[in-house]
Amino acid sequence: MKRILTLILFTAIAFSCEKEYYTTIPNVEVRFEIKLNSEDFELKTDLAFKTFTQKRLALDRLGFGGILVVNGMGELYAYDLACPMEASRNIRVIPDNLSSPTSPVPTAVTATCPKCGAVFTIVTGTGAPQSGSKYYLRSYRVVGNGSQYTVTN
Repeated sequence: MKRILTLILFTAIAFSCEKEYYTTIPNVEVRFEIKLNSEDFELKTDLAFKTFTQKRLALDRLGFGGILVVNGMGELYAYDLACPMEASRNIRVIPDNLSSPTSPVPTAVTATCPKCGAVFTIVTGTGAPQSGSKYYLRSYRVVGNGSQYTVTN
């Protein structure tokens, strides 16, 4: 199922008619630890997301507008929260919550800018625009061992 979803999304992105550009978000230092066995346990759930706009440790670096981490069907992906159409630290995309109000873990496959309305795919690792933008979300590397990950650029 994961492969089929990824193939469909990749095909749609690859054959879109509009020219797309990677991002307008500046390359700002990123270094942040994700701990799935403790404070970030909800990211173990497929399609779960979590946003980070406050440092946990003095050495944390959260990029330009903060960090969005999403579990893309077993693999973690990270993006800068700043909308690339607005290119402002204070205008951040918001994941489009798919889960029921009673669900303890929020899930999403897209994120939307509250100012310009641009929609981005967040479960494939690309941050590709779906509508309203020709720019991608700035993506970050996520490396780890299954319980602890580091988000970097």
